[in-house]
Amino acid sequence: MKRESQVCAFQQFEKEWSELSSVLSSLQTKEEVSRFLREICTTKECVDFAKRWALMKELLSGVPQRTIARNLQTSLCKITRGVQYCKSSDSILRRCAEESIHRTNGKTMEGVPALKSTEKIVS
Repeated sequence: MKRESQVCAFQQFEKEWSELSSVLSSLQTKEEVSRFLREICTTKECVDFAKRWALMKELLSGVPQRTIARNLQTSLCKITRGVQYCKSSDSILRRCAEESIHRTNGKTMEGVPALKSTEKIVS
């Protein structure tokens, strides 16, 4: 029932979501994106957003789920949601997190095999 109400709430604001997507894609610099997100979101929402990003990168780096939960002080339910995106070969979230990991490590994505959807994420 909760999931159905979330879907209905999202559908109610689908036009606004589309507008937000357009606005974000029109921003010129990462500083503008950061300012925009800080202005539209509460501090807690910004922290939650950043935690979810960190969670994805840690999952893709092979950090055990319980370690992630402890380090980020987040629930295993949120981590399970992240695992689903890690396993999805067409996930843009996964692709962006992988690219970020490789940039951080000073590598490019060329020639780096993507995690197969059948590969196990460390639990």
